[in-house]
Amino acid sequence: MLDHLRIHIPFESSFFQVDSEGRFFFVDVDIHKIEVPLASRSVHKNDDGSISASALFHPYESLATNYTGMAMKVFFDSYTPPYVEIKASPAKLLQGHNVFGLDDIEQGAFEMIGYLHEAYPSLACMLDYQLAEVMHIDVTYSARVKDQNTAHKVLDFMSRVSNGQTRLSNKKFDTSVYWGGKNSRLVNHKCYLKHDEFIAQFEEYKALAKKNDKSAQRVIEVMSNQNLINWTVGLIRFESRLKKRWLERNNIPTNLFQLIQFQKDHPNLLQTLWTQATSKLFDALRGQTMKITDDASVLQAIETSDIVITNSGKVSQTRVRNLFSAFLLIREKGLDEIHRTYSKTAFYKLVSDLCACGFSKAYLQNLHDEKSKNIIPFIKLVDIDFNQQLPDWYEKPVSQFNNVA
Repeated sequence: MLDHLRIHIPFESSFFQVDSEGRFFFVDVDIHKIEVPLASRSVHKNDDGSISASALFHPYESLATNYTGMAMKVFFDSYTPPYVEIKASPAKLLQGHNVFGLDDIEQGAFEMIGYLHEAYPSLACMLDYQLAEVMHIDVTYSARVKDQNTAHKVLDFMSRVSNGQTRLSNKKFDTSVYWGGKNSRLVNHKCYLKHDEFIAQFEEYKALAKKNDKSAQRVIEVMSNQNLINWTVGLIRFESRLKKRWLERNNIPTNLFQLIQFQKDHPNLLQTLWTQATSKLFDALRGQTMKITDDASVLQAIETSDIVITNSGKVSQTRVRNLFSAFLLIREKGLDEIHRTYSKTAFYKLVSDLCACGFSKAYLQNLHDEKSKNIIPFIKLVDIDFNQQLPDWYEKPVSQFNNVA
């Protein structure tokens, strides 16, 4: 599903010019009359005792919607043409939650633009929508396990999985695991437990509703649906933020209207992009097809692997013993410790050979953990079924806005 959308919409060119130093500035536009709340980076007292503010800017604000707010900011007085940024979860704007939703970029974008028009009609009419750019899209799909206890075990398992350039981030919480640097200009990945997040947000909105927040009261009414709550149980979400540079590198248009048309021509676009973006992460989970519970079955897996067959077609007992010893050493010391003691070439050759025996990289990464006996079933549980992302009682939300841009 489309979980988050960030859009930059520039002002029409007639409203700004550029000076000799390359800075853009408004022409015949009084920023105060746009009516957005302004802040200042510099405040000083004049000789007459009056206070003057300079270096004005518009801090992010939350625009009211039927449900959750939409972040919005006007950017001006810089080395880029002035523009408005809007960002939100289209699913939350349309239905009051993002437990599930659709992939429709057009519907999500125009819902957001509609609320911008509603909040600032004069400002909205100054923008050149045909030049709107998508700065990132968050795409989310889910796997389901039987209960929250199992979900927490899976998340604990995932917290030690990395592969290639998809590396674990230092950012980690009890119910979320992150991959990718915070300042990455390409992609970020996140795995989290939807039920835990849902309940935490539910409590936050209850507190707001008690303060007579009308939007929060409408959200509470939606989130109180027992069917919706039940759907979150055991739901493990894999979310990828695909940024503009990543989209461009993969030949995906970032102009909003070109992207909308591209999705119409490729209906499974978000599913395809998400699969491509997460491929390294899921490669670390593939390859394990058996449940290994004791040393005898480990040894059997190695002995029956093609990797120990010599050119003459015989099993190399030396290679079997070496791989089995390495497996035991990983279990005793942990894969990270082995990485530090082996040369780079020898380490990657060892991991490759063990994977060829049927042990996934994720299994080897978790082997040193005392819970390793439970890991193999968890790998099999992380199964994204694209045909089971929506409940059978789901009804597509209807936007209150038409094509306003």
